[in-house]
Amino acid sequence: MNRYTRFLFRPAALAVLIAASSPLFAQTPADIGALLDRVAARIESYASTASWTATVTNTRIDTDRKWNPEKTTVITKTVSVVKGRREETILKAEVTEDGRTKDITAQYIADQRAQREKDRAQRAAQPQTKPRTGNRPPRRMPRGIEDLLPFAPERRPAFAFSLRETKDADGRPLVLLDVKAKVKDPNNWEGTYTIDPETGDALKAVLKPSETPSMVRELEVEAEAEIFAGPVFIPKRTWFKVNGGFLFIKRVRMISEEIYSDIRISDGAGPRELDAGMTYEKKFF
Repeated sequence: MNRYTRFLFRPAALAVLIAASSPLFAQTPADIGALLDRVAARIESYASTASWTATVTNTRIDTDRKWNPEKTTVITKTVSVVKGRREETILKAEVTEDGRTKDITAQYIADQRAQREKDRAQRAAQPQTKPRTGNRPPRRMPRGIEDLLPFAPERRPAFAFSLRETKDADGRPLVLLDVKAKVKDPNNWEGTYTIDPETGDALKAVLKPSETPSMVRELEVEAEAEIFAGPVFIPKRTWFKVNGGFLFIKRVRMISEEIYSDIRISDGAGPRELDAGMTYEKKFF
């Protein structure tokens, strides 16, 4: 999968995707600049060492050329997070194809374990980075979605910003922050953030790269979050649509959605002991 899509399910990266706050409907360059300054401050305010658990349902739909479903895979899992470490326990995995549903839980767990071992071997085989010499500035790959968005002062000139008013279903006033890329580039993501001006948190982001990365024809991302006292950022829903690949080799045309429920903030104790065959770890960073 393209490196840009690998960031999409990292809660820390998602916090940057949708963590923005705003003065009410400010439109002047100075006010929008202040808004962008507040984005970075809000991100820093989230408790990075918070511990929480949730039930997560991931639905992946592989489609044909016209986006008609061909195969649907549903993974149900529990997630335990402690101080930046995430452990996922697969509860059930099912695939539906040609009208038939099959339980693939055991195979899915085995495949995940094999992929982890492959990733470890690849990392171990990578050469060590040589020390840099001279005055040449270092080249840096994006470390996450935070490096693809416009909030840092050095990236703002590449974007245009505007604000709009809206309301939710209950009539609560909200702010829409629209971001457009002046410079079209795979690293310059654009879209709209839905912001609650009362709390200073964004409730939703709808984004896509202003220019699709190599071998990707389409890429769209949506993210929603819930903010708990602390403040603690926890993803509520993530969704992405991708169409990519090289010619007819390894073509990926899919829609994926994760829904978080039964979210509980814990006291910081470690995750409970789990069956080693059912558990795998992810780092937020």
